[in-house]
Amino acid sequence: MKNLLLKEFKLCFSVVNYIFLLFAVMVLIPNYPCYVSFLYLVLNCFLLFKNTDLNKDLQYSLILPIKKSDIVKARCFSIGLYEIIFILLSIPFAILNIKLFPWGNNAGIIPNFGFYGFVLIMISVCHYIFFTIYYKKAEKHDKAFFITLLFYIILFFIFEFPVWMVYSRNLQELNFLVKSDFISLLKQLPILIFGIIFYILGWILTYKVSAKRFDKVNL
Repeated sequence: MKNLLLKEFKLCFSVVNYIFLLFAVMVLIPNYPCYVSFLYLVLNCFLLFKNTDLNKDLQYSLILPIKKSDIVKARCFSIGLYEIIFILLSIPFAILNIKLFPWGNNAGIIPNFGFYGFVLIMISVCHYIFFTIYYKKAEKHDKAFFITLLFYIILFFIFEFPVWMVYSRNLQELNFLVKSDFISLLKQLPILIFGIIFYILGWILTYKVSAKRFDKVNL
């Protein structure tokens, strides 16, 4: 698995994929939808699969003395690690955003605990959709991307809607979502914990379903 991961990061990930890590800084932009920054994780997934398809990476991997499920597992681990690095890189800028702009974000949620919980749920759903569509026939990365993008946009509106209600309707019950004080962060903590659990279980499910589908593909 170690060698497969090295192959992923050295041969499959392009320079553009690594440049995308810089977009973690976008959570620092004032009065800007924070979720836009993490949209690049969806785009990163698409570019990675597109690049490996063009380079016949699957065909190369299949001649190696490994199981087909190991190919899927390596891809899951590599993208999962990439996502975690992206999230960790964004955290210092999220803290800086809250310190520099204490009045909040007129465009939606601020980068607090609740936000990161929602992000973990969003990207979990997205990589499940992308992987399971792609590995059903080991092709159609374009179709997988557009369907995943659609779901990301839908989830964006679902998770931002309560925040917009706080701003437009002064909905006090959900006011903690747009705050970063200690009490508000405590209220957001269950969302973050749920997001972490959802993310871990999401990857397990993504791998199992994708590996099962890919095992039936004849290349």
